[in-house]
Amino acid sequence: METITAVKKLIKPDLHLWVAVSGTQRLFFTKVSDVYDTSFTILPPTDNGENLIVTKKTELKFMFIIESGKYFFTTKPIGIIKDNITLLAIELPVSIQRNEMRAFYRVEMLRRIPVKLVHAAAGFKGTDYQKNDIVTMTCTDLSGGGMKLISPVPLDKDDELEIDLSGLVDDLENVGAKVIRYIGVEEEGHAVGIMFTSLTESARDKIIRCVFQRQYNKERLTDNFRRNNVF
Repeated sequence: METITAVKKLIKPDLHLWVAVSGTQRLFFTKVSDVYDTSFTILPPTDNGENLIVTKKTELKFMFIIESGKYFFTTKPIGIIKDNITLLAIELPVSIQRNEMRAFYRVEMLRRIPVKLVHAAAGFKGTDYQKNDIVTMTCTDLSGGGMKLISPVPLDKDDELEIDLSGLVDDLENVGAKVIRYIGVEEEGHAVGIMFTSLTESARDKIIRCVFQRQYNKERLTDNFRRNNVF
């Protein structure tokens, strides 16, 4: 964990943020509009069309991910600015906490998802599978950049897939992807690392938000379990 005091080097216009009221689990999404000497403004945070309601007494926990890590800070709203669009003015934090990680934060999960076999350099010889078959595979972790899949089909590096993520992330179907590494044989099949190749920034934001929400809920459940099982 690292404490960073040069906060204006990180909090910049167009930075995407996830925000929750301190002590709650629900995450809302927003974006930085402008940054000033002691404050910054954001678009009203939303979650599925519902706005986050805050007052000047509300303590807010912000989180964001960039290539150098996962960042979070706690601060409070100052007021509301109404012009062409409504903005929330937020007090700049004194410091920001950083956790180092890979380019995209990933969370473990276990979900079965449909995957289309788009292209394989070596074909699917020796199997009953053909191009454009839709195969059920198991996602064991997810990030904004890709996922780990357990496949019944032997897959090689650079094989191309089309993944239906709608069971994990709302409205995300037919996401292009390719195999970037073969991990090995596991009990359920062949483990491979997948990189998404056809995501818009808004679609990637949805995935990152999903990852954030799952990890946040997991941490909250762990904390609650520990508190309720103290001897």
